[in-house]
Amino acid sequence: MTWRVVARQDLSLTVGARSVKLLAGLLVSVVLLAGYIYPLLTSGPITTAHFPGFVHGWLTTLVPFVGMLVTYNAIASQRESGSIRLSLSLPQSRRDVVLGKFLSRTAVVVGALVTATVGAGALVVYPLGELALLPFVEFLALTVTFGVVWTGLGTAVSLVSATRRRALVFGFGLVFLFVVVWDAIADALALGLAAAGLADGGLPGPIRFLVGLEPGRVFGRVVDGFVTPGAGVEGPWYLNEWVALVLFACWAVGPLGLAFLRFAGSDLS
Repeated sequence: MTWRVVARQDLSLTVGARSVKLLAGLLVSVVLLAGYIYPLLTSGPITTAHFPGFVHGWLTTLVPFVGMLVTYNAIASQRESGSIRLSLSLPQSRRDVVLGKFLSRTAVVVGALVTATVGAGALVVYPLGELALLPFVEFLALTVTFGVVWTGLGTAVSLVSATRRRALVFGFGLVFLFVVVWDAIADALALGLAAAGLADGGLPGPIRFLVGLEPGRVFGRVVDGFVTPGAGVEGPWYLNEWVALVLFACWAVGPLGLAFLRFAGSDLS
């Protein structure tokens, strides 16, 4: 038995859950709505090259919630019930279990994102818009990666939590920090530095880099830098889109890898 079997079994259970269907439907509906109203609200060229600049804020708000809700209990629920020990008594390793669970939950989120983004692109193009194929494909790839970032974070939370309750609290603490209060923290920091005479209304470059490590901001920088025409990313070299792309890749694999190292050496009894 390998991770493929784990992924197949988990995918059939996950897709069949009503809550997951509602989350996937919500994600698809919101992105399709963005594609529908974008041609109505924009005063510039109606094109799939500019659509990412319109919708990426919607995605940075919604994808973290959906990704975390779909994945936070992937391993934690099995640890809490004790069934994880039964799974590991079969000829499958901890790596098989984690990889299978991660890939199955990621397939759900990525499937919804691809469906939503392609559908929204069609609404942008029809009947008066223009298809800019390469930027749209790039945006689709970055959007899928952003989904992977948050399913990876959710799976990582599940790996380091012994119960579903702890995983839920930890996971939504993370979402609350990054999605809800991060901008307020950055604004307060800028005001504090300005009041102390250490900055002139904005954040110094190194602090902008630290504040910009948040996954949604990294996603925004790579979209602005590589996809949206004329947007670009201003500032020192360490704030440019290439550095952001490296950070994006680190977010996609780093938290899950570190959490697995801890899970691999932990006592599950």
